[in-house]
Amino acid sequence: MGFVEVAQTGEIPAGKLKHVEAGGKELCIANAGGRYYAFGDRCPHMNARLSMGTLRGTIVTCPMHASTFDVATGKKVSGPVDAQIEGADRLPPAFLAYMKRIGELMAPVRTYDLEMFPVRVDGTRILVSV
Repeated sequence: MGFVEVAQTGEIPAGKLKHVEAGGKELCIANAGGRYYAFGDRCPHMNARLSMGTLRGTIVTCPMHASTFDVATGKKVSGPVDAQIEGADRLPPAFLAYMKRIGELMAPVRTYDLEMFPVRVDGTRILVSV
């Protein structure tokens, strides 16, 4: 399809993420210290939108299970983290048993690297090849 404009540089401050759609794909555009990166906006673990996560340097953290990825390379840095919920010990036993079972079912779900897309900046236009 070639390069298509997906955003303006002023729309994505340093350290921020933006969800865009182009070429039939959901993309996340990251501004890591003035360098722009584009990757699939769905976490390769549980499909959450990475654009709703956080960016520290070149590391994006998934908002759902805290998997981390390097936006410069697309490589997984760390897998999902089990959330520790304060007060969980006071929840009904049936609910805790259900959540334990969900955890067992989800444990074998693999977390893959991000799908990356080439980015070009032309003046203030951010272009991505999709």
